[in-house]
Amino acid sequence: MKKRPDIKIKNGKKYFFKFTPLQRAQHITIASCVIVLVLTGMPLKFHEAFWAQPIYALFGGIKMAPVVHKIAGTVLLLLFVFHLAYVVYSIFADLIIPLHKKKELKLFTVVKTIVTHPIMPSWKDVRDIIDLLKYLLFMTNERPAGDKFTWKEKFDYWAPFWGIVIMVSTGIIMWQKELVTRFLPGEVINLALIAHSDEALLAALFLFIWHFYNVHFSTSVFPMGTVFLTGYLPEHLMVEEHYEYYQKVMKAAGLEDEILAPDGAQRKTSGKAPQATREISIADLPRVS
Repeated sequence: MKKRPDIKIKNGKKYFFKFTPLQRAQHITIASCVIVLVLTGMPLKFHEAFWAQPIYALFGGIKMAPVVHKIAGTVLLLLFVFHLAYVVYSIFADLIIPLHKKKELKLFTVVKTIVTHPIMPSWKDVRDIIDLLKYLLFMTNERPAGDKFTWKEKFDYWAPFWGIVIMVSTGIIMWQKELVTRFLPGEVINLALIAHSDEALLAALFLFIWHFYNVHFSTSVFPMGTVFLTGYLPEHLMVEEHYEYYQKVMKAAGLEDEILAPDGAQRKTSGKAPQATREISIADLPRVS
């Protein structure tokens, strides 16, 4: 199988690898499920609102909308289980096996490798948040230089873990309330309804305000970010959001002379004529973690 290029150059513009096809498929699936769940669930929470009945009717009303909601919830649960298996497999394939081959497979080394993985929260994220606040308050002219995954992306990734656990567990309780009440008091159903409803509202607000703005509606990507479709991030977004990682990838690919300044301006000229289409892989060069 041909290895995907780390940098694609088309018409003189660079695009940097971000997500694999399987990762993009998982993202599209969870996004589709959540949108369907919101559209079939919120009309029940806000049933007196003018928009509730028309939206609910689009999914078949009281007869079909609950079925659609349960199907979407089931797919979400299956995706969550699949993703957990995918994470475990990735840890073994990308971390455990390489350490074993290098004869460095020790408990401390494994834990350290996992804890320092780019997707894990770190003190750098705290510093980046503080630096961003300073930048927004005009206390500095420098934006935080993000790494492979920024603190916003990590928040986007880790938040659904506890959210899905709450939504799925309470959803199953309400779905199988006759079975549940054989073992637990009836008050559990009421508590599950409250938790399910409030967590759903929180998830919807998070998705349609925070996440959609950051990846689709901000001035840098409007009207839509395309990385979830193509798997590649354009250079100007790498410079703006992932400047620290951007420099690592460019240096590993031997493109030091083409690194842009933090403000996106060309600060060096290599003297090489840009190629219309070119692909660069850094597999044989120093690894960029």
